[in-house]
Amino acid sequence: MLAGLLSPLHLAVVAGVTAFAITFCATPIIRILAVRRGWSTRSAEDRWGRRVVARFGGIAIFAGYMAAAFLWVPLEPRVVGILIGLALVVVVGIADDMRRMPPYTKLLLQLLVGCAVVGLGVRIHVETWTWESVPLSVLWFVLVMNAFNLLDNMDGLAAGVAAIAAGFCAFHAIVAQQWTLVALAAILGGACVGFLQFNFPPAKIYMGDTGSHFLGLGLATLMPLSSWHYPAPLIGILAVPVLVLAVPIFDTCFVTIQRLLHRQHPFVGGTDHVSHRLAILGLSTRQTVMALYGISISVGLVSVLSASMRPLSALALWCVVVTVLIAFGRYLGRVNVYQLESVATAAGPMPAQPVTRIETLLLHKRRLLEVLIDFIIICGAYLSAHLLRFDGVLSAHIQGLLIRSLPIILVIKIACFLASGLYRREWHRPDLSDVVVVLKAVTFGATLSSIALLYLWRFEGYSRAVLLIDWMICLLAVGGSRMAERLFDEWIGSASAQGTPVLIVGAGQTGERVLRYLKDIRHSGRRVAAFLDDDPRKIGLQIHGVRVVGTRRRLPELLAELEIGEVLIAITDPPAELLRDVQESCRARGVRWNIVAAVMTGSVG
Repeated sequence: MLAGLLSPLHLAVVAGVTAFAITFCATPIIRILAVRRGWSTRSAEDRWGRRVVARFGGIAIFAGYMAAAFLWVPLEPRVVGILIGLALVVVVGIADDMRRMPPYTKLLLQLLVGCAVVGLGVRIHVETWTWESVPLSVLWFVLVMNAFNLLDNMDGLAAGVAAIAAGFCAFHAIVAQQWTLVALAAILGGACVGFLQFNFPPAKIYMGDTGSHFLGLGLATLMPLSSWHYPAPLIGILAVPVLVLAVPIFDTCFVTIQRLLHRQHPFVGGTDHVSHRLAILGLSTRQTVMALYGISISVGLVSVLSASMRPLSALALWCVVVTVLIAFGRYLGRVNVYQLESVATAAGPMPAQPVTRIETLLLHKRRLLEVLIDFIIICGAYLSAHLLRFDGVLSAHIQGLLIRSLPIILVIKIACFLASGLYRREWHRPDLSDVVVVLKAVTFGATLSSIALLYLWRFEGYSRAVLLIDWMICLLAVGGSRMAERLFDEWIGSASAQGTPVLIVGAGQTGERVLRYLKDIRHSGRRVAAFLDDDPRKIGLQIHGVRVVGTRRRLPELLAELEIGEVLIAITDPPAELLRDVQESCRARGVRWNIVAAVMTGSVG
């Protein structure tokens, strides 16, 4: 009765609020029952935390979702199929939470649930496909279920990312006027937000496999239910689901590849996920979760932007996203989480194992990733240059020229990058010589590419402006991809800000080198809080983000204000008066102090 009086959008909002309220009220009840029955979890190898927390929170999410769906969503056949599939996957999740299943058993049951959902009429529809849509749909359901199962490794992560993804699904559905889909997405998002009140760090209850499987299938089934009305079918079929669910899909692919590279089982739990690596690098649990929320929102906004773009423009934007994600994965791959060498040393020498040719190549996986990133950059830059030159509209003739010349451009530029030594350098701490190498490699590649086009086709139909724009974009992208590790380091270092606060006296070259040294040694246990310098012209300046706050007269005040644990004198041959002032101030508060040796190695003495 009430549903007939509301507009479709208002109905979706009411449905989402209903799911939120029911989940919010049901979660503490489930938590109390779980605690009384002993359904709680201690530290586990695949969970980031060491507290005893109640389990089975996924039942509350399921209850809120199903109640709101029965109240506010028309029970058309495909909706009924989704609800039956969700009920089945919750049964599988409860059984797995009660007694851990072997990975192959869980995968088999997931495939059976996926087949059941497809059999009930919920599958991906592609106009030119017939039987192919059935295995594709089943694999899609299983992929997203496992993605959220793996993503549920830190407090608040899976529920928050699912809520964000549901919000973007609702937006795309509103644009496409798919009101049933809007209501289901709003219900799923509301249930996630209601549960998140008790699951955000530090969590009071976990959703378990019951909740992660439910969220995965709930989001996966929203895509086949939709029929996006965008300029290109590829946008609706590929961009929306993959970009909206980029965080769980990226985490699943990243972990699987890393485990295979390190000869680990890809289907067992572990603390080697993206979230775990960010925490190992120094971020707190909340900072890690919020960072992944931010990434999820950013990629979701890309899906919104790409939906309103022409196909080729959207393709260029996707190249940017893929490049950034690969660079992020390469950076996280530096974190040593498997400790294979230490285990082997402790247990004694291990018998030699045969190494395959593929594994030999993967020993240089960082270089392979650099080549892959450059491959995507070259393609994206060449396409973007054409789009900028021709105002985003490429005729069939221009597209033919692009397709004909791109393979030649790729071969020439990759060969030039290789010959210029771009793949023989360490990019963890790039300097001016590295910038020169990038400039030389990109310019060399652009010049030879222009000569090749001139020799082969006399530039007939090709725009000279495209080659210039391509050189500029390629230079910025190749250089930026090499600087990405340094940017990630700076971001994580500023976000974590852990260690003993250190005050450096002397804002000259020695002080700057000491600051860089302490930043490079991430686990040194020191964090530079401020500089002091007797030169009044330097007061207010920033050195690598650290401010010069005054002269040494402020030393006693700053020791208390900033809770300084150590003072470093970064001055060559410091005067006796300065040493006496520092010694007296530090002795009064029991603070350590040292003189930094001004040597070329930059070591701290």
